[in-house]
Amino acid sequence: MERYHVLLGKRRTTVSVDKIVSEYLALHLGTTPGTPDGHAKVRAWLQARLDRNNDPRRSRVSQWLLGEALDAIVSPALHTAYGRWLDTIISAPYPKPRLRRLKST
Repeated sequence: MERYHVLLGKRRTTVSVDKIVSEYLALHLGTTPGTPDGHAKVRAWLQARLDRNNDPRRSRVSQWLLGEALDAIVSPALHTAYGRWLDTIISAPYPKPRLRRLKST
């Protein structure tokens, strides 16, 4: 895990991003992963995402930013396929729960 210090509103917080996602994001941003410049650019990108969304009361910040990072680095084709899959899931009727039958004695 890579740790980044960001501001959430006026509050300083630390977010954790999986190392490989952080490396992919650094490459996506045109910088070298594992370098001070790479770390700074990824941190700035994460901060910009938080600032753009402007939700100082957000919880689970690391998880939300992980989703934002993945959305930024996946291919357009994969992004489209994911959107279609979500549409299918959202429009599907909820499955009925499977109930266990108790054996009668």
